[in-house]
Amino acid sequence: MAKNDNAHSVRLLDSLRRNIGDNVAAEFGEKYPLSKAATIEKKYEWAKNICEYLDGHYDTEIIMALRKECRCNDGKSIANKILRYLNQANSIEQFVRAFNQKETFASLEYISDNRILFCYPECYCACIKRVAGEVSKTWCYCTLGNAEAIFQEVFKKEVKVTLLESIKTGGDRCVIEVEW
Repeated sequence: MAKNDNAHSVRLLDSLRRNIGDNVAAEFGEKYPLSKAATIEKKYEWAKNICEYLDGHYDTEIIMALRKECRCNDGKSIANKILRYLNQANSIEQFVRAFNQKETFASLEYISDNRILFCYPECYCACIKRVAGEVSKTWCYCTLGNAEAIFQEVFKKEVKVTLLESIKTGGDRCVIEVEW
């Protein structure tokens, strides 16, 4: 039996258990194993297969809930970095400008005093970024969980996040709308 010890797989299986049930997670784990030792090509193929499975079995709301829990980190270090800019600003527009003047890992775009765009200039996903080709938007919903965690920490309230564009679905950048 193939190992299923890759962090991406473990997070997805945990999310399936919490949101769908133990039986589905167990069957899924047997059908779609992913080892820590998987090559970048194997990870990419696994991600594409995961998307096909999820897209074929669940609606968008369930898929988003499942994938948002698969984020790679809790977002606190990025939130702390962003929070420094917010705390020094007198307005959301000033916050956005200050962030964009200093940071290169992402950019912000001002929409209104309770809505911004959070943009990545490249795909940061370890499973898919190094292989040419596109994946279903389903795969990229994990970034919503990341953005949600970051900006709930920054704004100290619930936020609504929407994936508008992603590089691995054919976009020029990854764009998440954040509304609070």
